[in-house]
Amino acid sequence: MHMSIIGMLEFNLFGIPLIGADICGFLLDTTYELCLRWMQLGSFYPFSRNHNGEGQMEQDPAVFGAEFAEISRSTLLIRYTLLPYLYTLFFDSHVHGNTVVRGLMHEFTSDQQTHGIDTAFLWGPAFMIAPVLQEGARSVDVYFPEASWFDYYTGDEVPASWHRKYVSVDAPLNKIPLFLRGGYILPTQAPATTTTRSRLNPFGLIIALDEQGEASGSLFWDDGDSIDSIEKEVYFLAKYTFSEGQMRTKIIKNGYRGVDSLIYNTVQVLGVTSRPNAIVLNGNVIRGEDLQYQENGKLTLQISVPLTEELNIILQ
Repeated sequence: MHMSIIGMLEFNLFGIPLIGADICGFLLDTTYELCLRWMQLGSFYPFSRNHNGEGQMEQDPAVFGAEFAEISRSTLLIRYTLLPYLYTLFFDSHVHGNTVVRGLMHEFTSDQQTHGIDTAFLWGPAFMIAPVLQEGARSVDVYFPEASWFDYYTGDEVPASWHRKYVSVDAPLNKIPLFLRGGYILPTQAPATTTTRSRLNPFGLIIALDEQGEASGSLFWDDGDSIDSIEKEVYFLAKYTFSEGQMRTKIIKNGYRGVDSLIYNTVQVLGVTSRPNAIVLNGNVIRGEDLQYQENGKLTLQISVPLTEELNIILQ
């Protein structure tokens, strides 16, 4: 399980980003707990599948019972929620040769403590996965480079005192520690049972602010099947920026008609220092139940804006 992370990092450097080990192992029998931890880790392999050899014990989630299946499902739904971000990373890899999965060293080259880390990894620059790799462990030591970091599940910001340190993070059996890096905007989509069905669902944005209150990101979308959509320019590409309390969208390419029926329905902003007095969405003020602000600085907006419309939000 540990070695699979090293393999992912290496193959991405080799220019082969669609990679992932056989979840729960191929040879020899697994155990309930280690297979569950591997399902959590494997949910974030670029190529994710539970697969084993002939003659080995069955190891699909349902074999281990309802609790195992539900925990596995909950983690896989996080993967499905973040598929637009993952798909955009693959676009970037295809066009520019960037890695999809990368080590912390890739992003924090001047921090020598990141150079030997092979027990945690990043999706792109913005999403850190810190899996449990030892049977019986209910916590994991996570190293936080100098940056703003947010707990994926709660939106809580990691204390500055944790920066450039290993910190023991709680990891009960039903949870894999996940963190968002400030300074980035991640596109999301409401998950469904299949990717085909998910593609029909509304999109969202997670805006994780850095110390300067800024963030940026992008969304690439096409039919999910054609191999020549870029060459034929049959795709959608949007760039997002957030600065000085305002999020702006610029549609770079609107050549895929499959997005015409899709909408944004939620925006989360992490690291908001105080409750806004008002929020303006494309010229209209958001009020009441469509706006939720939490004391940890997480702002959630419920909206309904076509994907083909440039989304602009002002926090006042």
